[in-house]
Order: sequence, then structure tokens, then C-alpha cells
Amino acid sequence: AVVRHRREALSRRRLIDGDYGGDTKEWTFVGLAQRTSRRSWVNLPNVTAACDAAFLEDSLNRKRVICVEVNVEETKSPHEQLLLHRSLDALIGIHGAQMTQAALLPPNSHVLELLPWIPHYARGDWVQTTSIPTPLGMIFHNTDLNHFGHSLDRDSVPLCENSTREEERDCFTSEKNGWKFQWDNRHFFVDDGVVIRFINEFVLPMKRPRKCKDLLDRRHGQMTLYNVWCEVGGA
Repeated sequence: AVVRHRREALSRRRLIDGDYGGDTKEWTFVGLAQRTSRRSWVNLPNVTAACDAAFLEDSLNRKRVICVEVNVEETKSPHEQLLLHRSLDALIGIHGAQMTQAALLPPNSHVLELLPWIPHYARGDWVQTTSIPTPLGMIFHNTDLNHFGHSLDRDSVPLCENSTREEERDCFTSEKNGWKFQWDNRHFFVDDGVVIRFINEFVLPMKRPRKCKDLLDRRHGQMTLYNVWCEVGGA
């Protein structure tokens, strides 16, 4: 069922033809988790297009990566949700309940938890911890999944864009915006470079065993490695 699901997804995108009889393992499926009501990924279509441009449109350097939207609110049954997640090699999404279903991913898959930007005067700092896993991250702790975190910044918040730094707090907490600014209600933007870099530097290289030191060297200021399978030798 999983192979059939993946074949159908590739066929819809015209990435394979009717004569294809493979198991699709040469393809990497990256799910981008969407929500319909609260915490919607506002620029997800643009990120999907950037993913296509980076991995599919250059026929000479095609890396056979396909980014697909994952919205469990639009599924019709638990079986459909299971099949959807078992068909992925990686899942990327904002901290929240929809990401708990990453536990359904195949062994050694990748989870990138996008950590909301929360200024010091707002509640919710527990959803952006990097020294220990977030409450969501505890689900993946000591499992066979590779769990990463990326800390979003002010640019991820589609509110009060024209306010100065001095005006932001009043704007965010105003009667008009207060509810929308709370991290568990707030819609968000993600720069497409975050997704492309994660795929290039962690998902694709880790399709074969990697040294822990190599993965640590790939980190940057906003990336956290919570639970990663790697070879200790040489670390």
C-alpha cells in the first residue's frame, strides 16, 4: 500500500510513467505539515515550489526529492493518516499536535520541528527549548527517528510588519492582535531556505551512516539536534 501510494504521488506529478515498476526507494518524500484553521503555514505553496526548483527542475542534477503537503485535517480515516505518514522519509512542521503523528514515520526518518518565535513578554517559552526536547519532542526521545529543531525568528510572524521594535509589543498585545499573536493560534511564514538546507544537509546525507561529528559540524545557529542516529567513532 505504501509503495502504491508513493507511485501515485509521483505519477500525478509526472515524475514516473506507466512503465515504472520500482519500489520508489530512490525517491525521498518530504512532508510539509499544514493546518487549516490555527497555525497555518502561510507560504507553504511557495516553499513547495522552491523545493521543486531545487530538486526536480534541473534534469542534470535531479536529486529525486518530492515535497508534499500533509494536512491530517483533510484525511477521511485513521488508515489514510497512517498511509500518508508511512509514505514519508521526513516531516517538517510547526510545533503542535499535528506533529505527534510523526511517530508513524518509518524507522530512521527525519522530523524537523519548527520552534515558534516567542519574545520574553509572551507565554509559551516551553515550546522553543533547545537544551532539552520540547514537550512534543519528548515523543521522539530515544526512538529510531532523527529529530531536529529550527528556531524561527521575528520574520516568521505575519503581524505588525510595519511596526518599529519599540512599537511591536503594544501592537502584538493589542485587543485586535492579542489572540492572533498567541503562539498556539498564530499563522507563520518559513523561509524556503530553511527547508532546502535541511534536506540537503541532513535528510539526504543521512540516507547512509554518518559520523556524529559530521552532523554536529553541519549545525548552524538556529538548528538543534535533539535525537539523532549517527556513528560515534570519530566524534
